[in-house]
Formats: sequence, structure tokens, C-alpha cells
Amino acid sequence: MTNVPYWQWLMLMYFAMVAVPVFALHVYLKRKFLHKRSFAKLLIYFVAVTGTAFLMHVITLWVYFNFIFPKSQHP
Repeated sequence: MTNVPYWQWLMLMYFAMVAVPVFALHVYLKRKFLHKRSFAKLLIYFVAVTGTAFLMHVITLWVYFNFIFPKSQHP
């Protein structure tokens, strides 16, 4: 990680923009869907948590590469 410029900012952003929303969604959906398990509810839970994690990951890396990572170091 020491070779990644501003890695502390990346970790802070990743925690705030990916980990917290995904955990909050997990807690909400766990309460709503997983008390009576069915295949459809498990599928909705899995797709929602995975989709949210992927979307927030893409947004976080877009912000990092466009605003924090120095433009002179990448093409």
C-alpha cells in the first residue's frame, strides 16, 4: 500500500463510501428478509448487497482517480 499515492485517503473514502453503506444495507435486509428464509429472499439479499458494494466501489474509485490521485502520475 505504500506504493499507492494517498493510500490513507483511499482507505478513508473506501470505509466511508463502501463499507458503511453496505453494512447498513446488510443490517436492514437481514432484519427484513432473513428471518423467514426462502430462495427468493436470499437471492434479493445477495443481489442487493453485492450490487450496492460494486456500485459504491466504482463510485469511490472514480472519485479517487479523478480528484485525489495526482493527474501527472497516470495517463
